[in-house]
This record gives sequence, structure tokens and C-alpha cells, in this order.
Amino acid sequence: SPIPNPQSPIPNPHLKYIIFILSYIIFKFLLIIFMYILLCKLINIFIFHMSLTSKYIEDQYIPNLKVYQYEGADNSLLYIYFIGPSCSYISEHLPNWLPPNCITTTGWSLNVINLILTTYYGGLKGCDYFPPWVCYLAAVNYTLYIYLDSLDGKQARRIKASTPLGVLFDHGSDACTCFFITLTAGSFFYFNNIYQYLLIFLPLAVTFFLNFIEEYYTGVLDLPVINGVEEGCIYVFTIIFLSGYYGSSFYNKTYKILSYDLKLSEINGVVVFFGAILHCLKCIYDIKQKIDKKKVGEMFKNCLIFVLFAMSLLSVVFLSDSIIVKDYPKLLIFSFGFQIAKIFSTLQLCQVLGCKVNYYRPVFIIPLVTLLTHSMIYYFFKIQFVLSIDILIILSLIWNFLSWAHYVCFCSEEICEILNINRFNLRKRYSSRPAFGENQKLN
Repeated sequence: SPIPNPQSPIPNPHLKYIIFILSYIIFKFLLIIFMYILLCKLINIFIFHMSLTSKYIEDQYIPNLKVYQYEGADNSLLYIYFIGPSCSYISEHLPNWLPPNCITTTGWSLNVINLILTTYYGGLKGCDYFPPWVCYLAAVNYTLYIYLDSLDGKQARRIKASTPLGVLFDHGSDACTCFFITLTAGSFFYFNNIYQYLLIFLPLAVTFFLNFIEEYYTGVLDLPVINGVEEGCIYVFTIIFLSGYYGSSFYNKTYKILSYDLKLSEINGVVVFFGAILHCLKCIYDIKQKIDKKKVGEMFKNCLIFVLFAMSLLSVVFLSDSIIVKDYPKLLIFSFGFQIAKIFSTLQLCQVLGCKVNYYRPVFIIPLVTLLTHSMIYYFFKIQFVLSIDILIILSLIWNFLSWAHYVCFCSEEICEILNINRFNLRKRYSSRPAFGENQKLN
């Protein structure tokens, strides 16, 4: 028998079990915290007074909120020569009592209708057929959403009702669009697995995140000549309309490209992917040109939350044995979609208030770290836990939805109290919350 080399290290047979035990303890600890905070969120969302124990807007930032002015530039030729002028003309004929937030919410609701229709007829995985009327209605709804997304600002400026709340409503609606359009377009592409949905979802999420980062650090949202809002609208309208006219056979046609056999639906996904990458490069260039070099380190720190988001999503897809990933991919996009919408909205709120972003809070970290840890432990140690990854995905969906809904309800309520306004009407209201400094004066 061969003589063992005395210089070679002797493997420790207990090391694997020690690592497993430590990982298991950490996972259980995170899971207990996750369940506890989820229970608190469930109580918090229904009991208003408990939500007041932690305000979204601290008193020291109220002066910044009151003087905030939105700055943006849309250099799209389609917007400059068609959408912008037509929205200006329409706004001139709208009644003065129509609140801009009602226009924004109507556009958001049209996207929700598309989501409901595609989920009802296509299920949570995808299907090979949609009734033509569903496709035509979805195409019209998405086009109207783009119009209303521009019309709300025109109406606000015309009747002099521009407020920070309107900005948060508008951009909050756009934040949800990131996963709304992934699920809607993916359905009409006749996608049926998570890898196809990721081809659209992740590039769009990166694009939206960089747009919000650019606005946060430069103070201006600057859209390029060709962008995913206006020009993307034409593209999305076309693919949905063709889906209704030709049916699934149109997108299931196979073409040979660079020795790869790709369906037309997959080619469309690749087009969206590279379009998003080009937009990301433009955002990175603008940020590099405008950002103060002293803030580069802080910017990278704030981008780490997106890295954790992507790692958690990819670990669930590639490392776990999730049935949801295999059979119900839309459910996974729903779960992570509400998470990324809350991340975007938080960044936008901090930009309005002029305060630093704090992503390292349990509401963001716990669901992402829990899913990442569970997936990695299963992949490396093949250990099945009491709570499967599918149950954790469902819990994460509930958590993320309640967190997003809590933000929408209570953050908007705080802004209304501070600015003496209402969400969906133009009447002033009495504020029960004193402005910053009033308490000191009274004392």
C-alpha cells in the first residue's frame, strides 16, 4: 500500500458537520427573526396607531420636503414631438378639479388589469394561447399607461398642484412597472420557465435601479433620446398586438442565429436584454460625469443592496430545489418584484427628503438573507429543513407585499399631514403633526 505523505494535510472529518451545525443555527436564528417581524408587519398594516411608532419622515427633514422641486428631462424624440404635445393638449381640456394623483393611479390600475388578465388566462407558469381580445386590451392599456404617466405631470403643472407626493406616486408606479411589464410581456412572449422571465426581469431591474441612483445623486432624472419608456412603449404594444393577431404560433417559430436555435419569443427577450444593457451604460456614463467623487464610496455602498437582491434571486433559481421555480415562475417574480419596488421607492423618498439611504434594515435584509442562506445550505449540504424553500418564498411574498403596502399607505399619509393636502382631492386639510421646530417654540 502507498505510504501517506506526512506533509499533506489530514482532512478533518468533523469540519463538515461543524460548518453545517453553525449554518443551521444561523439559519434558524434568521428564520425566527423573519417570522417575528412578519407577525409585527401583519399587525402593523391593520392597526394605524402602531405604524406611528416608526415614521417614514423624521422631523428634521420636513423643511426639505416642503421646498422640494422635481427636475427631469426626457430627450426622447417620440416624447418631444408627439407624446408631450398631445398630453399638453389633453390636459388643457381636463377639469381643474381632477387631481394628478388620480391620473397616476388610473395608469397604474391599467397595468394591474393586464397582470390580472395574463395571470387568469396564462396561470402562474405561462400558456400557449390568449384570447385575441385580451391581447388587444392589454396593448391599449399599456399605451394608455404611458400616456397617463406623462399626463399627470402636465395636469399638475397646469393647475399648480405639483407636490412631492405626486412625484412619489409617479415614480412609485414606475417602480412597480419593472415587474409588471416582466410578467405581462413574458406572458405574451409565451414564456414558460423562470430563465426566460429572468432574461427580462433582471436587466429591467438594473436599469430602473440605476435611474433612481442617478436621480438620487444628481438631482435630475435624464432620459436619453431612445429609452425604454416611450420607444419601449411602441415595442411592447407591437409584440402584444401581434400576439393577439397571429397567436402563439408566431412567437414559437424557430430561427437559427449563430448556430443557436432560438424561438422568436426568446429573440424578443434578448432584444429587451441588450436594450436594457445599453440604457444602463448610459446611466453609468451620466453618473460618472455628474457625481461628486467624494460620494462614489457611498454610492457603491447603496448599490450593495441590489447585489444582495440579485444573489438571493439567482441562488433560489439555480441552487434550490424549489417547485415554485420550476412550475410557478411568475410567483417568484411577484415575490422579488414587490421587494425591488420597495427598494426603488425608498431611494426615491430619500432623494425627496435629502437624507441618506439606509438599506441595512430588517425589512430589506432578512427575507433576502434567509432565502440566500437556505438555498446555499441545501446546495452544498443537501439538507432539507422543516420549512421548505417554497414556503419561504410564499412568506417572503407576503412580507414584501405588506412592506410595500405599508409604505404606500402610511408614508403618503405622513406627507399629506405635513403638507396639508389629500391624496385624491385638491382640498386642503388640517395637519395634526407640527412642523419641525414648532415644538421647540411652544416650549
